[in-house]
Amino acid sequence: MSSVSTLKRFSERSATRPIRVVLVDDSNVVRSIFARVLGQSGQVEVAGEASNSAEALAVLARVKADIILLDIEMPDRSGLDALPDILEAANGARVIVVSSFVEENGPAAIRALELGACDTLSKPGKFGFAGRFPELLVEKVVRLGSTARLGRQPHYATSDAVALPDQLSIKTPGCIAIGASTGGIPVIFDIVRNLPKALECPIFIAQHLPDAFMEFFARQLSAHTSRKVSVPKAGTTIENNTIYVSPASAHLICSQRGAHKIVDHLDYYPDSRYSPSVDALFASVAEIYAQDALAIVLSGMGNDGAAGAKLLAANNARVLVQDAESSVVWGMPGAVAKAGLANAILPPAHLIRYLAKVASA
Repeated sequence: MSSVSTLKRFSERSATRPIRVVLVDDSNVVRSIFARVLGQSGQVEVAGEASNSAEALAVLARVKADIILLDIEMPDRSGLDALPDILEAANGARVIVVSSFVEENGPAAIRALELGACDTLSKPGKFGFAGRFPELLVEKVVRLGSTARLGRQPHYATSDAVALPDQLSIKTPGCIAIGASTGGIPVIFDIVRNLPKALECPIFIAQHLPDAFMEFFARQLSAHTSRKVSVPKAGTTIENNTIYVSPASAHLICSQRGAHKIVDHLDYYPDSRYSPSVDALFASVAEIYAQDALAIVLSGMGNDGAAGAKLLAANNARVLVQDAESSVVWGMPGAVAKAGLANAILPPAHLIRYLAKVASA
């Protein structure tokens, strides 16, 4: 069944029951507040609670959950350390890390996302639960919980059942531009750690993240590759074997300055409400690299990247999107696919395989 038809089938049966949540936090007070906030929404029910990771695994063995709210700082075993085991026991449930440690420690947040957490949310201080936090908590739980009902788990070592389309060019690209949001970070890490050495073109990444996390994201990416990884300043000359990560405080774009291609920043991009904007990046890549560009749209909410993909397609550039079955949220890739702009819809393992193929072309 195709990604589009799978999404349609899911949409028809969504909202048939409340989102089921398991709360994992060592504080009884915090769990009580979360339960009250979520219960008052009318869309969520608390299916279980745990005060540590061992209890969490026991709860998950007996209840079916859509969402797991996980604290990082817990006695005996941290949430970060337990995350792989919790994901293994989650049976398709999405994990949202909700911790004060997230705001204080960017590397922990990025590591949680790399390991497979879908999202992070900073737990407010003692008097902060009356602000926007309840609204944000309910919004994330409902939106991500709805996608969890497809029962998908993003295991990237997929079978050989998905073949690359015969008409897909294996020409070596002049650049690769990657756009992602919720659920995209684990795939980005997989792509980066598996990049063939022969694929020397510059790589641009627009990942929806808070600006405070971007330097940590770039730093942790650099640990998985011999390429240079940076959050570049405006005016930086674009070089091969380099990965450029967009800041969140501005939109990363490519420009031409004389004989050189450079990285530039836009403070405002009127055609997008996202920051950093995948559309802004793709539009500039379409202009500067034209048919030599290769764009990849990974898991994420919304439709950022669809407008830029249209410009890329008009310039005969290749546009690949992650499939629905492996995506945490098939919003961004789905928008491109449903508009007929994707040259291929592939799981991450096959995206990686395709990059290996073009590197050897």
